[in-house]
Amino acid sequence: MFKVSRSILSLILSCLLVGACAPTHRWLSRTPASAANDQMMLVRNDPNSFGYQRLMLKTQEFPDLKIFVEDTGLPDYFAETSSGDRQYLIFYYLKQRQAFACRAKSPHSNAVEFSGPYSITDREYRLLSQAKSDAAAKRQADAA
Repeated sequence: MFKVSRSILSLILSCLLVGACAPTHRWLSRTPASAANDQMMLVRNDPNSFGYQRLMLKTQEFPDLKIFVEDTGLPDYFAETSSGDRQYLIFYYLKQRQAFACRAKSPHSNAVEFSGPYSITDREYRLLSQAKSDAAAKRQADAA
């Protein structure tokens, strides 16, 4: 198991939230993998969100991740990032106010390591909850 400090996890969240504030059409012009990198993605399975679709692809790529999601449930948010040749995945569970980190053990392996849970700060919780509420309101307005 690898360790991620709370301050590093908060820094990753901050960076990803800045990226998530970019226009949503930005990912349409790129491949799904590059569109997901360094982005915070809402996970919603009805209707399927981009974050849900990416998460399902990752569960196919990493069998241990599939088991994690089956055991822990779908996260509210999912983030992908990379550093060097390592992939990192972060999962945010708002109701439990927890986050988990996951990283690929090596560049060409389908094995992953998990760490967490980490407590989500009040600020992180407010930001993510508001973004989720805004997305639901927008979806409802678009349906009307």
